[in-house]
Amino acid sequence: MKKGLSAFAISLILAAIISCGSKEVPDVKEEAVVESVVVDDGKIAIDNAFYYAHINGNKGETQTLAYILFEYEQLENVKYQVAYLACTCRGAEVNYYSVAYIELSKEDGSIDFISYDKDSSNHYTAGLYGDSTETWDGTPAKDLFKTFREENLMGATQESIIAMEPMHGDVDTYSGATVTPNNAVRMLKELFKHHNSKYMN
Repeated sequence: MKKGLSAFAISLILAAIISCGSKEVPDVKEEAVVESVVVDDGKIAIDNAFYYAHINGNKGETQTLAYILFEYEQLENVKYQVAYLACTCRGAEVNYYSVAYIELSKEDGSIDFISYDKDSSNHYTAGLYGDSTETWDGTPAKDLFKTFREENLMGATQESIIAMEPMHGDVDTYSGATVTPNNAVRMLKELFKHHNSKYMN
């Protein structure tokens, strides 16, 4: 592999490799950051991935990788694009990754902005909603998730998000039969660890 290969390209390659095989994930370190992933006979060192406790519709938890595709430090906050698997209730051929666009404050770590579509300038498409637009019973999951983000995540402190019960509690009750907001909260809790260790010391 050429030395000049970008972190973004490596992330895409690793996502494809890991999603094709369901090997057991090793125990998660306290900081939940991945140091390396074994590929064939060698290792590719990565510092842009972390584990989060993914939950499925049957309440089963699996330590799953999320990938930081973009990280850009600004004066007051840091911009992130994070690719992660939210819903696994559908067939494997349509279990697409979602890409959350997130801006975290460097002052207190709170969420300045979060989107699965346009960035905070409303100019660029920086996010991707990879889940079902409706649940099996017709509940408008995508619209409810947008409302959930606007009411509960936008501008929220880390403390308020960490206090959310992620195990089919209020988060899932809010949006009906979906794990989409649940896994978004779980991903954010682990992203906070990465952000705090780099920008809040």
